[in-house]
Amino acid sequence: MAPMTRSGAPSLAPESMQLPRPNQRYRETSWQFVGQPDTRSDRALSEEPPSSYDEDADMMSNHSEEDGMWLLRSPSHNVWLTQCPEDHEHILHPLREAANRVGREVEKFAEVLDGYNPQQVETKDEKYEMVMELLGQYHDTALETVERLREKHEEERREKAGLRWRKKMRGFEVESESGHGALEKYDDDDQDDSPLPNSPTELADLERWEQEAQTWDLLQRLVKLRYPPSEEKSQPKNAAARPHRYSNGAELWDDFLKTDSLARERKTVLEWLKDTAEESGEDIDELVQELQQNAERGDIIAHGWLHTKMVIKNQKRLNTWSKALDPASPEVKKALMNTSKNAPLVTQLDPDAPTRQGRQMEPQDKYFERAIWLGCYEMLRRGRSLADIKEWCVAREEVWRAVSMSGLPDAAVEDAETADPASWVLWRRMCFALAREGGGDDYERAVYGILSGDIDSVELVCRSWDDFVFAHYNALLRSQFDDYLKGSPFQKPIFVATSSFSIFDAVQSYGDPPGAGKRLMDNLRNDKQTKAEAQEPMKMLQSILIADTFTDFIYQQGLALSKFANAERPSNVIPIEEAQPSDVYRYINKEDHDSLRVITHVLLAFKHLGVDLGGIRTQTAVENVIVSYIGFLRFAGKEELIPLYCSQLNGNRRYAVLSRMLIDVTDHEQRVTHIRLMRELGLNVQEFVNMQARYLFFDYPDTEIEYPAKDNLKLLVKTESADGPVVEIKTDFIGDDEARVPRIDILLIRSFEWYLLVDGLWSETFKVGTLLYLRFFKHMHLASAKSLWERIPSSEIALRKTDALINETLDFNGLEGEGEDVTEVLDGSADRRRRLKRHLIEEAKPFRELEALIIALDLLETVRSLQVIMNEQQSRNQRWDPEIRGAVAKLFETHQSTMQPLFNKWLVTSPSPEWEEDFTLLREAYLPETILAYICALNFAGSALTRNFLMECMDLATVIAEENSALLELFEQTDRMKELVEAFATASKTLLLISSEKKSARSRGKQARIAGWQQELWNIKT
Repeated sequence: MAPMTRSGAPSLAPESMQLPRPNQRYRETSWQFVGQPDTRSDRALSEEPPSSYDEDADMMSNHSEEDGMWLLRSPSHNVWLTQCPEDHEHILHPLREAANRVGREVEKFAEVLDGYNPQQVETKDEKYEMVMELLGQYHDTALETVERLREKHEEERREKAGLRWRKKMRGFEVESESGHGALEKYDDDDQDDSPLPNSPTELADLERWEQEAQTWDLLQRLVKLRYPPSEEKSQPKNAAARPHRYSNGAELWDDFLKTDSLARERKTVLEWLKDTAEESGEDIDELVQELQQNAERGDIIAHGWLHTKMVIKNQKRLNTWSKALDPASPEVKKALMNTSKNAPLVTQLDPDAPTRQGRQMEPQDKYFERAIWLGCYEMLRRGRSLADIKEWCVAREEVWRAVSMSGLPDAAVEDAETADPASWVLWRRMCFALAREGGGDDYERAVYGILSGDIDSVELVCRSWDDFVFAHYNALLRSQFDDYLKGSPFQKPIFVATSSFSIFDAVQSYGDPPGAGKRLMDNLRNDKQTKAEAQEPMKMLQSILIADTFTDFIYQQGLALSKFANAERPSNVIPIEEAQPSDVYRYINKEDHDSLRVITHVLLAFKHLGVDLGGIRTQTAVENVIVSYIGFLRFAGKEELIPLYCSQLNGNRRYAVLSRMLIDVTDHEQRVTHIRLMRELGLNVQEFVNMQARYLFFDYPDTEIEYPAKDNLKLLVKTESADGPVVEIKTDFIGDDEARVPRIDILLIRSFEWYLLVDGLWSETFKVGTLLYLRFFKHMHLASAKSLWERIPSSEIALRKTDALINETLDFNGLEGEGEDVTEVLDGSADRRRRLKRHLIEEAKPFRELEALIIALDLLETVRSLQVIMNEQQSRNQRWDPEIRGAVAKLFETHQSTMQPLFNKWLVTSPSPEWEEDFTLLREAYLPETILAYICALNFAGSALTRNFLMECMDLATVIAEENSALLELFEQTDRMKELVEAFATASKTLLLISSEKKSARSRGKQARIAGWQQELWNIKT
């Protein structure tokens, strides 16, 4: 198990950033914090990589999956590395579809973050303004999406909401034109919504986006309230503005809000709840329309209880009663019944008659009464002004109801001259009595419950989580204002006069005021009436924002994501956390990418506000949220957005995640775009490029202790021929099939390609390339080595990087050829330039020597392929195709020089002690086999083309036989001298046979004359 850091999580990077040796044993690695990015110029000559990281960096797990996208993993280990992209396209499809469905919004949020990135400013006030603009843009984006979706789904939502509303009507059976079948269609509130025909979105999308817009609205209000700009914090309180004995109600209310931050917060939440209800609620006239239709009065919306009034008049006329009816009279009791003859009817038409007399009104008038009280309740719930409420009641000739609504303290500002604190206190208690004991309708009691700050009476009509929060926060604010007035020396007589009247004290009921919001949210999360809705992601986030527990929640969410990510196997971008997530929260589902987007951007807003999210102790877990969203962007095909979100991470974790998330970007133009974006975002592109290969080496270390190629590499095979056993080169021992390149090797090569996109990093580039070759050759991944050579040849690296280093674009021929005349008089600058070129050549030497090996092996494989074709022609007694012979000649002419580096102290010296063992093992495994194969190739070429190739073979024998020859020593050490002698003997025999078959002496070719070969020496006459 990896050692732990101060934060309690395993560190992200190894203690030393030296790249691992391909042959070193796999062992536990020590960890420490990662350092800041290197700020050196891209044009500077690169130095050796840092050996350690500083303490500002992030932490990460040591064993992990290639992308960390835990939500789509396969049971196989490191599936994303061992499969090609097309292998898991069917798995990625749902994510791509999810991104396409909301792709516009995903990109819009990233665009907004990029345009209003608080990282671009330094001062706190500037950051605050930037964050507020950022939140405003998020809110606008959500509202735009809501408007777009409403055009498609509003009619469907209205029908569904209306049916559900009728279902919630208490105590009444409401018939609708759509019939009971329509009601049953939405009987289950959790039933999935079907999308509209030919629509890529669903009604659920509209509802979710409405909740998201509400969430951004709430966040804006709370951020403005809880985290005001520094200048507002420093403003002194104005003592002269304090209230006095002659202060009116409006002044008292204002002072109450100014002096009590908790009251301001509760008022802010109430205003948000009112605005939310107004925005998303159905029109009140439409809401009460069906109730009024059931009142059977046509289009008449006024004139009170018409049906009850008509029955009373009829009974008076029939019984010639001229006075007010006495409900205690036996005649009245017998005669005055409702139309159903099952309940006594009221004898008077004042609003209190049903309660006072214990009698009922006609059923139709019950619907009318409920419609009126429902309208009043909805207007209070939505925060309508007193003028609006009065207008609505006057239209129904119910002015007295509007008057009773004027007891709200926050409405007193509309009539400051008449606002009287004493009347508030007394009226609140009268409303409480009506809410608890009066009224025959639930909505009537709920209206008085709102006015008095009661909870129980209001909860009876609550239909949603928002309604319940409104009921409690309204009660808390009313009780809080009561306590404010009670504490004022000028208002104490009021409470003495009203002490005999009961009232509900919500503040006392909840106990400690600062924790009331959290306790309320916990209660609603566990209450059976609100539990289901409270567990919806947006409602959960809203409750967390209201309760001000985001810091704890986001830490717990990060722990939960860590648990999800490492459930089957360790992840390399989301580390294993020792702490376990608490059961208090229901966390964002790992497949809910929309909610993950929201909480990610909320987190970024709080980070840039400087909110304490737990510091270094919780940093890794908190940033798991951002990393998870980055993982979604990757698999959703939004790679261009990844650098933006990686830049929001701290320390080197940004490069660790960036490296792993961009590994599958293969298009050159896309890579160039990513590099440009990184620079614009302030990321160190050299650091990113330098880390990508290192993280891959670290994630997928070479755990093989032995050296597989030493005993298993075979380039030669023995075959039977008419003349006896023959040693030949194996056919297709490298192969051109891309399938032969393992997925991990592909990723390593891709990471190496990024080095060509940045200036500098000369030594790092060739060091990483050398490590790749060493790893590929060790495991005999010759197809991987060939792919590396073809995609990133050393000449291309030189052409890409020399201009930034020496202000001139040169390949290695240019680097080696200039300044070779040591007698030339050099001035100081020329001498430095010459020494710099030699340094560049020396740094690249191991890479180029290993590159020479794969070029030589490719030459041998190609020669063998042509030999097979020519042998097939010969077996059919056909003449050799001149084109094939020409191809063989051209092949040797073009690549013959590539063999020479192998004969000239190849990998004899190592620039680093850690590579000495690897070079020795590689020489022993490959060089004898390659030379023997080359002798076979020369033997074939000498037979098929010209004796010059056989003469060259004889020269090779002299090279190997030289005194103190490293090659001769190598063959002796590997016990392959017998094979070498036999190979040269075979070539000598072939040369003798060919020379003796010549009918006449032929002039020597140019190559023979230059080499000084005397072919006549091999002419033997029998």
